[in-house]
Amino acid sequence: MHRDSQKQLMSKLPNLHLLIPGLLGPMPTLDQLQPQPGFKLLERLFARSDRQTHPGDDLESVLFGLFGISSENGGNLPTAAYRRIGDGGTADSRYWLQLTPVYLRPDQDRLLLFDVEDLNLTLAESKGLAKLFNDHFIDEGWQVEVPHPHRWYLSLAEEPDLKTYELTDVFGRNMDLFLPEGEEGIRWHGVLNEIQMLFYTSELNAQREQSGKGPVNGLWLSGGGKSHSQLQTGMSALYGDSALLRGLASTAGTPVETLPDRLDGLCDASGGEILVCYELLRRPVLCADPFAWSEQLIQLQNWIEPLLDGLRQKRLNSLFLYPCNGQQYRIDRHSLRRFWKRPSPLSQRLDSNPLV
Repeated sequence: MHRDSQKQLMSKLPNLHLLIPGLLGPMPTLDQLQPQPGFKLLERLFARSDRQTHPGDDLESVLFGLFGISSENGGNLPTAAYRRIGDGGTADSRYWLQLTPVYLRPDQDRLLLFDVEDLNLTLAESKGLAKLFNDHFIDEGWQVEVPHPHRWYLSLAEEPDLKTYELTDVFGRNMDLFLPEGEEGIRWHGVLNEIQMLFYTSELNAQREQSGKGPVNGLWLSGGGKSHSQLQTGMSALYGDSALLRGLASTAGTPVETLPDRLDGLCDASGGEILVCYELLRRPVLCADPFAWSEQLIQLQNWIEPLLDGLRQKRLNSLFLYPCNGQQYRIDRHSLRRFWKRPSPLSQRLDSNPLV
């Protein structure tokens, strides 16, 4: 085939972008698995791929970057405003904060913070706690929206000078190291303390503990900001299950499909850039659970293996892997032939665990 004709053919094939937070850990407890598992397909792909840096060191910053948004001067990405849209809220020009119900566990002289996804918090219970919040802060005029048990949204009349951290940054760690910063940070430290006392004495938590359920004894603030009136993305098709992706896509006017059972069908798309957001490795990493992480990696390998045939058969132009750690890995049919590139164990590629 003539070189120009071949280039023209390849340009009409789809490129598949896989966002996989947690693909490279960190997983400091991996040595608990004996014998060490092998992930031959992933190890081969990493060895033969072309690696380059890519903006964003977590899922949120990578996703926003693909929609043309970056944080300014180390400030917040407006994750709350877009998650709210993804949870069914109407886009507006207000400043939004996300409030996430959490479990705070005393550990000597500090409090460790965890989400409550494993504590069977119902929407009715979440709305009950939200009513306590609304009644307590009625003089502030604060009224939270509760579209989901684990995601509340609070709009503020004026935009505060406030820097917050995503819950995934603080999960399992000393919350004092991640408290809100900025000129109004101290004020919000007090708000968080008030919420802890309010929830600690609540009848709802007493009932939960009597039923053998863990208490919901705090809220976490994150993602303060406003949504943009219009967004654009170079992606022609989007797949994923996260509220954040749905919110960004809605603002950009691009539909989102749920994760497909099989990926090889995407090889038959009529060109364009296809984005798939795969988050099933994220929670095992947060929980430092090497068993669940290993099982999910095996499922991921089975899920993406048919894509290699798509590359070899010229049904897919390129496959991009984003571990959401500042790196991007590109694989095409030519790189698959690099048989001289010897794979190394995946454990040798894992991200380091922050020492906080």
